[in-house]
Amino acid sequence: MRLKRAATTGLSGFRGIRFRPGGWALVLLAVCALWTGSAAAGNGRAERVSLMLQWSPQAQFAGFYMAWEKGIYERHGLNMMLIPGGPDRVASDWLDSRNADYCTMFLSTALERWDSGLPLVNVAQFVHHSALMLVARRGDGIRTAADLDRRKVSIWANEFQIQPRALFHSLGVRPVLVPLGSSMDLFLRGAVHATAAMWYNEYHTLLSAGLREEELQPIFFRDTEFDFPEDGIYCLRSTAEKRPEVTRAVVEATREGWEYALAHEEETLNVIMERMREAGLPATRVHQRWMLRRMRDVIAPQKQGVNAVLNPDTFRRVARQLREAGVIRNLPLYEEFYRGPQDDR
Repeated sequence: MRLKRAATTGLSGFRGIRFRPGGWALVLLAVCALWTGSAAAGNGRAERVSLMLQWSPQAQFAGFYMAWEKGIYERHGLNMMLIPGGPDRVASDWLDSRNADYCTMFLSTALERWDSGLPLVNVAQFVHHSALMLVARRGDGIRTAADLDRRKVSIWANEFQIQPRALFHSLGVRPVLVPLGSSMDLFLRGAVHATAAMWYNEYHTLLSAGLREEELQPIFFRDTEFDFPEDGIYCLRSTAEKRPEVTRAVVEATREGWEYALAHEEETLNVIMERMREAGLPATRVHQRWMLRRMRDVIAPQKQGVNAVLNPDTFRRVARQLREAGVIRNLPLYEEFYRGPQDDR
C-alpha cells in the first residue's frame, strides 16, 4: 500500500522566503515519519534513498515530485525521500555531510565544489541550457552585458554569482554589484540598473508586477558563451561506485517523472500547488504554470524528449571558462566527473 504524500516535499517556495517559526522542524519530522512508514508498508526490498533539491517546492522540480507522486520511484525499487532546500539549506553541503545520498546542483556549482575537494560526480543532467538572465530597462541604454560597466547590478550570493562574475570578467567590465535579496524590489524601485533573474521565476515576477516586456531588456546567458547547464543530479563518487544499480534507478525514475510532468500539465500543477500549500508558501497557479513551461523550454524544447546525458563538449567548455575566470584551478576529466547514462546517438 502506498502512503499518500504528506510532507515529502514540503519545505519551501520562492527564493529568500522566510518561514514561520518551527516550520522547518515540523516538516522534517513529517518527512522522516513518512519515509519510515513507507519502508514498513513495503516488502522490505526497496532501497532507501534520499535526494535533496537545491531549492523549495516549485515547478522547477516538477519531475521529481511527479516521480514520487505517481509511484515511479517505487516501481524502480526505491524508497525515495525528497528533501527540499532553501536559503539556509545548501544541497551540496548536505551531500558533503552525508545527510543526503543525492542532490541537485548547477554544473558551475558542482565544478566549484569539486575543485574545493568534494568528491562528487554528475549522474544525470536534465537542464542543458541556462535559464539565468540579467534584466535591465531599455530606457537606460543597456542592450548587452558590456553596457553594465560601472552600473549598479544586483546579483545573488553563493553559487548564483558564478556565471555573472565569469561573464563580467570575460568582457572586462566592472559593474557595481549590489546584494540581491528575496524580492525584485531594488529593480522595481529603480535602485539598480539591472538585476539577476531566472527566466522561469523572477522574470515572470517582474511582468506580474506591471512591467511590460517591451520595457525590459533581457540579457540571456543562453545567448552567450556562458550558457551553462543547470539542474543535474549529483552524488559522492563512493555512492556511484558502491550503489550503481540504485544510482541508475534514481536517474531513470526521475527522467520518467519529467516525461510525465511535461506531458500532464494540469495534474502536475495540482501537485505543485499542494506541495507549496503544505509548506505554507505563497503560490499562484499562473506563476507555477509559467515556471513549468519555461522548464520545458530548457529541458525538452520542441518536445524532443528528456535527455539526461551531460554533453562532454559542453562540460569541457564550461570547466575551461570557469578556470579562465579564476573560479576553479583544476580541470577535471569528463570520464571521472560524469558517471551517468551514455549518449548512444
